[in-house]
Amino acid sequence: MATPTPTPQNLPEPGSVEYADLAQTGSAPPLPSEPGARLAPVEPDTAEEPDALADPPREPTRERASSAKKPSHPLASPPAGFPWWPPRPVPLPGIDSGLGLKKFRDRLPQPAIIRAWRRPEDSPIRVRAELAPVRFHADIPPAQAWTYEGGLPGPTIEVQRGRSVRIDWENGLERDGHALPLPYDVVRVPELPPLPPGQPGVNADFRAAVLPGGRATDKGPGEDSYPRLGHTAELTAATVVHLHGALTNGHNDGWAHNVALPGGVTRCTYPNRQESTTLWYHDHAMAVTRFNVFAGLSGFYIIRDGQEARLRLPSGDRELFLGVADRNLESAPNAPAGTMKFTGRALYKQAGFTGSTGIKGEIPVTAPFTMVNGRIWPTKDVDACWYRLRLLNGSSSRIHRFSLHDTTDEKFTPGTAVPSTDPAFGARRKSNALVVIGTDGGLLPAPFTPEDGIIEMGPGERVDVLVDFSAFRGRTLELRNENGTALNAQPGQVEASVMQFRVDDRRVFDRFTLPAVLNGDYVRYRHTDDGKLIIGAEVIDHHGHAWVAVVPPGIRGSVHPEMWELRQLEEGEDPGATDVIRLTRADGQVLTFKPAAKLFDDTLTIRFSEGDWVVWNIVHLGGPAHPMHIHMTEFQMINRWQWPLGPGGALPGFDPVTASTPDPLPVPGSGRPITPQTAGMKDTWVVQPGEWVQVLGDFTGATGSFMYHCHILDHEDHTMMRPFTVLPKGVMAFHDVHGGGHH
Repeated sequence: MATPTPTPQNLPEPGSVEYADLAQTGSAPPLPSEPGARLAPVEPDTAEEPDALADPPREPTRERASSAKKPSHPLASPPAGFPWWPPRPVPLPGIDSGLGLKKFRDRLPQPAIIRAWRRPEDSPIRVRAELAPVRFHADIPPAQAWTYEGGLPGPTIEVQRGRSVRIDWENGLERDGHALPLPYDVVRVPELPPLPPGQPGVNADFRAAVLPGGRATDKGPGEDSYPRLGHTAELTAATVVHLHGALTNGHNDGWAHNVALPGGVTRCTYPNRQESTTLWYHDHAMAVTRFNVFAGLSGFYIIRDGQEARLRLPSGDRELFLGVADRNLESAPNAPAGTMKFTGRALYKQAGFTGSTGIKGEIPVTAPFTMVNGRIWPTKDVDACWYRLRLLNGSSSRIHRFSLHDTTDEKFTPGTAVPSTDPAFGARRKSNALVVIGTDGGLLPAPFTPEDGIIEMGPGERVDVLVDFSAFRGRTLELRNENGTALNAQPGQVEASVMQFRVDDRRVFDRFTLPAVLNGDYVRYRHTDDGKLIIGAEVIDHHGHAWVAVVPPGIRGSVHPEMWELRQLEEGEDPGATDVIRLTRADGQVLTFKPAAKLFDDTLTIRFSEGDWVVWNIVHLGGPAHPMHIHMTEFQMINRWQWPLGPGGALPGFDPVTASTPDPLPVPGSGRPITPQTAGMKDTWVVQPGEWVQVLGDFTGATGSFMYHCHILDHEDHTMMRPFTVLPKGVMAFHDVHGGGHH
């Protein structure tokens, strides 16, 4: 059985291993709020912007010549009688929340668009990472963020299929010739007292880590002041851009070591030989990806083609880009009792803990506020017609389960939270509202409506969705996250609201009708029992296998989960007593593996020839769920099996002491169903504990060195990333190692 969704009957205890595993992905159920812990609403910000933000932000530019000098605002000085300039949109009244900020005060912004297909192919586009002012919410002051071209997210880069684009990625994160420090503080919530000897669990203070606000101890006293995480105060900007999901050669892929210092420019060429889809670009610097992306370095990249155009999908103002991420905010010290005053800056606050051997670690960061396109809980007025929503989970670690709820008549008892585990939570869910038409790699063959109305998305995943708002004329809807959240959340909980849609009550003439067929080029992949691949009508009798094990934390005192690249042992080879993984296939054959590599810098072991078809086997041996991402190409999930889990979510048969399966794991049973959404072309999948997942793709059209990794950015930065190479067949003939077990 798959890991069940927590319910009031099966809630894990805070501090237990199971709760810690859920907390790694933001899936932990809400903790009870402490009696009397109430936050007064934050007063609307009316103060003038500080000197650090004296330069006015640029207006979003739909088109910008890459070689043009950036113009200053035409009215750089405020006209007489204006207290601030440039003018900001008038905030809406909003709705009180239990977390100190009102929901739905800000209108949803849309990123600026660079239509690269309008430029000559030999004319590169320059996209600059730069410090810029942002305002996460109408009622808090502006703050600085690292941005691409001053936007959060950066500009949406729109390209045409088959038309290559060159981009000069510039690191402009400097001031007065010096590299900039992070635009926020990274703090570590101290661990709770040690657990009693022999008691499994984690002594992390989960509740304090998800409380709104906090600050570094040197910013002011208080029980919500925390020490900085070591070395983060000295960290300065070094960047490298990865176009997530792109088919491009390795030197354009954002290799994690190839960082540029401020002033550096990296030119990348993207052939765009892919079908229409939603990609995204983000920083991928070695060991600090989590900090750079949290600082604001991400944006959309859209490929369009003729097939998509013929569908006449909602476009223009009815195509919305929704980059979702969670954030915490820094609070000022010495606020009056029962109130909170946010400084406007983000805060990277994570729970610390001590492992069984005394090694200290941190739970990946999750936060109480959800922002869309850089605004916390925004709202959007929409017409009563079809809209296209390009959803991106840009969070560091939070797995979202999105759904649409009609909240027109919804009322809460003040100060009372409704956890997502409560049946009342879903009373107003519109189970047929979200129609999935595309995934990471392109359009589905036909529209798909999830049976329960919920779309699960791990970090890095994209889902293309249609919504017919004509069914909700004059109504108010909310996009919500139903994973480990609460409605009307109180301090120590995470708010379920993501954003609001206010549907106009007027009838609209809408020419769009939902097509029965979206993608006539889609073919389903199959892997037969006799080892052949069936790709549509084509039979492929030669392909490779790659094997990867996800290992729970705690192995020999480790505090983070690990990712092992596996090699299959030959018959008669002694496996030893430790680090041995034995699996039983459906035909009864036992496969025995040893780790070939555990760290990024270990010897390269996975090599493919350009044009190879490869089945990747991801075996999850326990611990938190992991969104796994493989670079260079798109894949289909072809199998998903499940071993039953034991107490605390552990996988029976895996011994954490020896990091082995002393006896072969049995043939796994059926796992979560492969829905039309999970059968789409994808590059990122959430793999749950106890699952054995197979994904299949062909490594055609690019060569070089690439990476695969967990897309929980804290995990990626803590060794859960490995390289692989794709080389021409003629070159591979001179290698003494070929792929990962061809047959």
